[in-house]
Amino acid sequence: MGGNAATGSDRTDEETATAVFFSGNAQIQYTGALIDQAEIRNLDIVDSARLFAAVNTSIADGLIAVWHAKLLYGFWRPITAINLADTDGNPDTVPNTSWTPLLTTPPYPDFVSGYSGVTGAFTRSLQKTLGTGQLDVTLRSSALPGTRHFDKAGDLNDAVINARIWLGIHFRAADVEGVRMGQHAANWVLDHAFQPIGG
Repeated sequence: MGGNAATGSDRTDEETATAVFFSGNAQIQYTGALIDQAEIRNLDIVDSARLFAAVNTSIADGLIAVWHAKLLYGFWRPITAINLADTDGNPDTVPNTSWTPLLTTPPYPDFVSGYSGVTGAFTRSLQKTLGTGQLDVTLRSSALPGTRHFDKAGDLNDAVINARIWLGIHFRAADVEGVRMGQHAANWVLDHAFQPIGG
């Protein structure tokens, strides 16, 4: 069983590079992107403050929801499910006790993904604050050198969803629902706060 194991995986080189790119600190990554956004869009101090406040409040609210879900559901990670597949009540699953993920598994539950939640909140709040569907965002990774550019929120969301799976630390449902949870948090924040004044 190769899957998304640390070695012997069926990941392509590009999939592995994408996984590692999104394996660092999401908050550092997206804060850097916000600084870039304020500069390339020539935002003044007021609009820059609104952008940072709206996006970071959305991320904070999204993470509160993420951690509530993690502690509520307590869903196992892939390493546990694969290593202990003979305990899941399904006679068709077979354990692989030597399987390990590409990234060391965090010591807390799978569902939902925090990185995906932050990403969903970031992309949606950025769109709503700037009033545009085009992101034009360049990201730097805190895990390896280089940058990646995203024109569309959906492309960034999808990249993170897949990256967390390719790392071997999440099931797809945790990432998809994490993005949705972040988007819902951002929708609520931007519908209730940080509204433009006048104009």
